[in-house]
Amino acid sequence: MPKIRREINAPKRPVSRQIRTRGQIRKVFPFNHPPTRTYLPVMNYLLAILLPPLSIVLTGRPIIGIIVFFIWIPALMFSGGLTHPMFILLAWALIFHAREDRRQRF
Repeated sequence: MPKIRREINAPKRPVSRQIRTRGQIRKVFPFNHPPTRTYLPVMNYLLAILLPPLSIVLTGRPIIGIIVFFIWIPALMFSGGLTHPMFILLAWALIFHAREDRRQRF
């Protein structure tokens, strides 16, 4: 059986179905997709600039965030902030990989 256009290019968002009950039309959405939040990733990237360890914890990696915190504080004191961009890049990479993992799951 040939595939129709919807099956080839399936939409990423859930498609609503219509149910007719006693003259009323109700839309039913599937419950397996969580609601999309667009503000959290942007906030996390901005937070990575100021506090990289907290940003790493918010991506879902608390142990790495704690380890980075204990390395980040002395690095800031002894280098005068020269190592801060390294921690920003680490936090951005972890945020990016966490978002890619979420995309692959759905």
